[in-house]
Amino acid sequence: MKVLLFTHAQDIDGAGCAVLLRKAFDDYTIVPTETFDVNANVKRYIDNGSIKDYDRIFVTDLCIKEPLLFQIDSDEELKRKIQVIDHHKTEIEEGNDKYDFVDAIVEKDGKKVSGTSLFYEYLISHGYLKQTDVLDQLVEWTRQYDIWEWKKHDNYDARKLHILFETSDFEQYFRRISEKVDISASITFTDEEEAIVQAYDKALAEDMDELLKDMKVAKLQIDGLPYRVGYIHCPYKYRNDVDGFVTQNNVHDVDAVGMIMTDKEVVSYRRVNEEIDMSQVGKYFGGKGHGGAATHPQSSEKFKKMYKSLCNSLEER
Repeated sequence: MKVLLFTHAQDIDGAGCAVLLRKAFDDYTIVPTETFDVNANVKRYIDNGSIKDYDRIFVTDLCIKEPLLFQIDSDEELKRKIQVIDHHKTEIEEGNDKYDFVDAIVEKDGKKVSGTSLFYEYLISHGYLKQTDVLDQLVEWTRQYDIWEWKKHDNYDARKLHILFETSDFEQYFRRISEKVDISASITFTDEEEAIVQAYDKALAEDMDELLKDMKVAKLQIDGLPYRVGYIHCPYKYRNDVDGFVTQNNVHDVDAVGMIMTDKEVVSYRRVNEEIDMSQVGKYFGGKGHGGAATHPQSSEKFKKMYKSLCNSLEER
């Protein structure tokens, strides 16, 4: 069986899906895909005809959008081969899960899921992959980190996976974790990897004061609800760390942090106030997300207009 995978390129959840694919199939192609590039990447394979060469096509931790969904649904061969597996609530709200080949699930049996956990369950239930202890461990650590449960479980090992991803790249992380699940019954970290984690945390603590000192606070009204969002400029690797520092010292009394990435063309949000829904902020600016996190392109005209107005008002004070 020849298999094609489009998976999220920017975090351990998308990479975890790639590790599982490699364990399940021998003949595969992996296309790491950034959040807002999924339609373009899938369409390229459709337009050049190469997608027909594959027996199964998976899209994980991402969701195809209209009008490409309708195009796929109109192609009997293609819609039999393709399976989209995602866990972002905005895909359900947009109705993208109305197609039989799209599974968008946020929670199952009272437990929040991730792309990796959903894909693992799919592969096992369809007989493509056998359950093992080390894969169980990888999937659960990835799930905990991706949906922000690792702190509740005091599972710093889950965060170590994230740091190893952020200090390398998709391919290096894929190879590193694939080797671990191939040779061991459980995931352990080498002395070199532990040193990488320590160096990352040291740099993070040193950088944070500088990153937070120029925070600009926007008061947003979305569907009648107020949001105080503190915007900063930030490297992408720190997107899951900033909210923790702000929560400890929330001098601007913000509900959330909006991180304008200095090395990617996106704005990422993380919740500080547990009572707000970040996915609504992501959607408002043309993006997507979860209750605790969201993202949208920096090119969003609505965002650019808002941020320009915010900066101008602060300069006039």
